[in-house]
Amino acid sequence: MEKNYLSRVVLIVLAVVLVLLGLYWLPTWSVGDWTMRKVDLLADIRSDSAVNELLLRDSIASKTLLENDSNARLAHSDSSQNLHILEGSRLTRDKHGNLVTLEDSIINAKAEVTEKRSGVTSIIDMSNGAAGGMTAFYNALAQAQNRPVRIAVLGDSFIEGDILTGRLRELLQQRFGGEGVGFLPMTSITADFRRSVKQSFGGWTQHKAVDRNGYALTFNNITGNYFTAGPGAWVSAKGLSTPYPHAASCTSSSFYFVNGTGSGYATAVVNGTDTTIFSLQSQSGLIGHAIVRGASINSVRWTVSNPGSMVFLGTSMDCDHGVIVDNLSLRSSRGSHLSKIQAGMMSAFNQVRHYDLVIIMYGLNVAGKQNSEFTAYCNTLISAINNIKSNMPGTSVLMVGCSDREERTASGWHTMKGVLGLIQAQKRVAINCDVAFWDLYEAMGGEGSIVNMVRNGEANSDYTHINHKGGDRIARYLYDALILGFENR
Repeated sequence: MEKNYLSRVVLIVLAVVLVLLGLYWLPTWSVGDWTMRKVDLLADIRSDSAVNELLLRDSIASKTLLENDSNARLAHSDSSQNLHILEGSRLTRDKHGNLVTLEDSIINAKAEVTEKRSGVTSIIDMSNGAAGGMTAFYNALAQAQNRPVRIAVLGDSFIEGDILTGRLRELLQQRFGGEGVGFLPMTSITADFRRSVKQSFGGWTQHKAVDRNGYALTFNNITGNYFTAGPGAWVSAKGLSTPYPHAASCTSSSFYFVNGTGSGYATAVVNGTDTTIFSLQSQSGLIGHAIVRGASINSVRWTVSNPGSMVFLGTSMDCDHGVIVDNLSLRSSRGSHLSKIQAGMMSAFNQVRHYDLVIIMYGLNVAGKQNSEFTAYCNTLISAINNIKSNMPGTSVLMVGCSDREERTASGWHTMKGVLGLIQAQKRVAINCDVAFWDLYEAMGGEGSIVNMVRNGEANSDYTHINHKGGDRIARYLYDALILGFENR
């Protein structure tokens, strides 16, 4: 007679379920800037109030990165509110008695004394005039008629293809002068998508900071890319006048490489006729650059001969005065490579291409659907910004909060919980580093804004990425915020 094992199966299933339920109470742990997601078997049926009560309870014991939170007050009675508490944050009350995180309390207090204008989300400068704040950039803008003012926009796929930065560059160049599209990597997967420049290339091997293998930290730099060259490797760029008239031409083009990694020659052909040959050896400094100038450079083609083991960074189409905006997008990046750039490389890049403003716009590859804690990621960004401030003196830093990213639920479209937690983390980074913060989520319109943009043909149906039309809109928001700060400096 066969034995009946049904009871054993039931016991095993019950034991597994109990273990999975118990995993919820285990603390999350991190490796570098990667954080394990909390296991929650009941996530789909747990009410927000229950989740927030547990998060609130955990937040009491968590260690904050902020030092000036001695007056923070915690209140269990308010745990039923739809709060998204970030580990490391402490709860306090604002002047109206509302329960808020300490980060929001500090940002809001600073915002109250920041110049406001109807329809503009102001930049909140947390520096109190110290290095890294917006003052250096605003002072540089005031001198834009006499020298180039460079802005680097660092981000992920949200800005690739010159989305957002194309319009931002045009608006700033209309106001302050300037020409050209700025820095270009030797190759780009979105070259055909750009509307500001026609870029072609051949013979290069790209090494990206997001690659698991084959990326040498020795050559890690602010662009997140470096390139090795095959025989006859070349790159060409031609400015386009539609829809950005100031991108059509420039007055100089540079070719950047790591000095001391080999020998060779670079040939520049300007506007299809004027040819100049440069020796790529024995230049002073860690990063070398060849440069050609002209009254009106519409196109330039750089070709490398005898590259050997040389390492290359990119080329550019620049101006001698006015504003230059570099789109330094890196698909799938979280910005972690910025914290790993060696001081010598960061300083060397600053010497050949100093930025008056660095705008940090990462987030889509960090935020997710679940409530998360971002302590490890905070530490990475803090290290990155401190690296910039230490090795790029005179550079302003603007931390831009994560954009709206939504998911459909039983009750309709809602912002992913991880987005709100990440914005809290980004505020904390700005506060700790004494730099500026701009709330893109608020500027877009908060919850539901990306849904409206999809309906208006301004964003993709993934409810995450914007297109050129949406980029134009957000560029205007950021431009207005920069101008408001400049005019009230």
